Amino acid sequence: MKKILIFAVIASALMFGACMEKRNLVLFDKFVPISTQTQCAVTAGGSLYYTKGEIDLAFTDRYLLPFQITNYISSSVTSKVNGDLTIDTGETNYFFVKWVEVEYEWDPRAQADGKQLQLTAALWNGTKRIEVHGVVAGPDGGQNAGAVDILTEVQAKDLLAHVEDIDWVVSPLLIKMKIIGELTDGTEIETNTMRFNLEPYFGDTIQIGSVYHEPAGGFADDTEKYDVITAQCAFNDPLVGCIVGQDLSSSNCYAGDSDWMEFIAKSKCPLANQDDCYYPGYGAASVVEVYFNAYKKNPNDGGYYFCCPGEAPEAPEEEVAEE
Repeated sequence: MKKILIFAVIASALMFGACMEKRNLVLFDKFVPISTQTQCAVTAGGSLYYTKGEIDLAFTDRYLLPFQITNYISSSVTSKVNGDLTIDTGETNYFFVKWVEVEYEWDPRAQADGKQLQLTAALWNGTKRIEVHGVVAGPDGGQNAGAVDILTEVQAKDLLAHVEDIDWVVSPLLIKMKIIGELTDGTEIETNTMRFNLEPYFGDTIQIGSVYHEPAGGFADDTEKYDVITAQCAFNDPLVGCIVGQDLSSSNCYAGDSDWMEFIAKSKCPLANQDDCYYPGYGAASVVEVYFNAYKKNPNDGGYYFCCPGEAPEAPEEEVAEE
């Protein structure tokens, strides 16, 4: 009886050791940037990584955080020769990502004005799991990458409420993240935890030369309007970067439309009627004009900032004076 018990303990220890070995061999390597250098795709490999990101809440409530995993578990495939046949066993050590587990931390230190500001604790306390599909890493050092949206709309609105009154460079939002998945044989694996700093902005990613200023009373004639537009407008591409509102990608009036842009345009509208601040289908233009007219314009300025046209206009024809 004692021998049976000893063998059972040894077997359990070996199985536990093998399980622990597997659990330690799938690693969350790094956060990988989404950049034009990779054609804006989330890809594994390469030497680039980052530890912090920025979100411009004027344009988006989403922050896609890309991650890379490496599966260092050895292949389980074995070959056995039986006469003229070679029989290979199936691979049981593919790692399938199922969830990303996220925790949030923020250091509520006193700000420059001495105020002790707080985010809404109920939105940031605890841990949440975000489903991930289609990210699989093979054994023997196989790598793969995926991305998850780490913010809900409600969380983004909470950040928006404090985007201007908190020094986010000094006190960024800390994201703690790990990957949870399973092997082909059903063994569940949890990776190590990585940390990432997120800094929110508002309107900082609008391209220079996105708007022109029309003075109170309008322009004297088409020539004056043409001169102002050509002098103040840059006529850039709608987006310089990969994702609108993420990691300092520069955007102008033609960078798309979304429910969030409509919300920003209407909620920040300087006009009496909120609907007058949103153009359906042109959310980015609505946001840009609201930003300049509500935040950048002198209160005594009776003029208005308008979005630049997508292309440089044709010069007006010169009027010929009648003899």
